[in-house]
Amino acid sequence: MTALPSPSTAHPSSAAHSADLSFELLGEVRGWRDGVELPLGAPRQRALLAVLLLRAGSPVGRDHLIDGIWGDTTVLDGANLVQAYVSKLRKLFEPDRAPRTAGGVLTRVGASYRLSIGPGQCDLGRFEQSVADARALRAAGQPEAAERTLADALAGWPGPALTGVSGPLLDVERTRLAELRLAVVEEHTELALELGGHARLVPHLLVLTAEHPYRERLWALLMVALYRGSRQADALAAYQRARHTLMENLGLLPGPELRGIEEAILARRPDPFARLAPAEAAGTARAHDGSGGGAAAPYGATPEPGRPHLTLVDQAPYTAPAPRTAPRGPWADGAARLAR
Repeated sequence: MTALPSPSTAHPSSAAHSADLSFELLGEVRGWRDGVELPLGAPRQRALLAVLLLRAGSPVGRDHLIDGIWGDTTVLDGANLVQAYVSKLRKLFEPDRAPRTAGGVLTRVGASYRLSIGPGQCDLGRFEQSVADARALRAAGQPEAAERTLADALAGWPGPALTGVSGPLLDVERTRLAELRLAVVEEHTELALELGGHARLVPHLLVLTAEHPYRERLWALLMVALYRGSRQADALAAYQRARHTLMENLGLLPGPELRGIEEAILARRPDPFARLAPAEAAGTARAHDGSGGGAAAPYGATPEPGRPHLTLVDQAPYTAPAPRTAPRGPWADGAARLAR
C-alpha cells in the first residue's frame, strides 16, 4: 500500500468555510460545526474522514482511500461508495452550500479528495504543536513551562487514537500514534524528574514498565526515579527485572543506557552519563572486552545525539527547584491518564 502524501498547508480559499469546524482523532473520530457535534455516519464514512484528516491539506487518491479503508476486501462499487461518503460529509460541513457547486472544505482534485482545514482545527495538530512548543521552551531553559505544556497536551489525548474506525491504513496509523503518545509520556516524565517529581512518578512508571516491558527507556526512568528517592536497592531490582524480561523473552541483554545507569547506581555516581576520566574509561572498557567478563559497553560514553539528559543524585537531598504549580501531568488523575 502506497504511503500517503505528506500534509501541506490548507488551501487559502477554504479558510472562511472551515473556520467553524473542529475534529478529534485522539480517541473517537468526532467532528463539530459551530460547537454542535456532527453525525458523522457509518464507520466506513468515519474511516474515510479520518484518512482525510490525517493528511489534511493534501490530496488523497480515491484508489488509495479504497485500498486504505477496505484493504483486500472485494468492493465492486468502491468508487461510488467513496463519492457517496464525500457527498454526505460535504453536506455536514457546508449545509448552506448550493447543490452542484464546488465545496470549499472538502474538494475534489482530479481523482483525489482534499480536506482543507488548519492544523489547529484537529486535536492531533494541536498536540503536535504543543510538543514542538514544549521542546522550544525546554531548549530555552524553561523546563517548568515545558512540563506544563506537555501535561496539557497529554491531558487532551483521552484514549487510544482512531477508536471506532478500521482499515489497513488506519491500523498502521493507530500504531504510529500510540508510539507518538508513549514517546511524549517519556519526554514528560524526564521533565518531571528534572523538577523533583520522582516520588509521584514511581507508581506510574511501575505500571508503564509492566505494560511495555521491552521499552528500555521506561525502565531507565523508573531506575532514576527510585534512585532519587533513596531507593538504591529497588532501583537495582528494577534493572534485574528488565534484564530478566529481555533475556527470557528476546534473548537480548539490556542496552548501554540501562547498563550505564546500573553501574552508576552501584558506584553511587551523581550522573550516569558523565564522561569518565581516560584511565577510568579504559578500565571500564577492559572489564567488558571479554577479558574481564560481560559484554557491556562502558557507560561513560557520550549520550546519543538528541537524547534527553538524565541526572541522578546520590543520597544527598535533591536541590532542584520544585514546580511553581501543583503537580500536573498524566499521573495527576491516576494511571489511566498514562499511555497504555
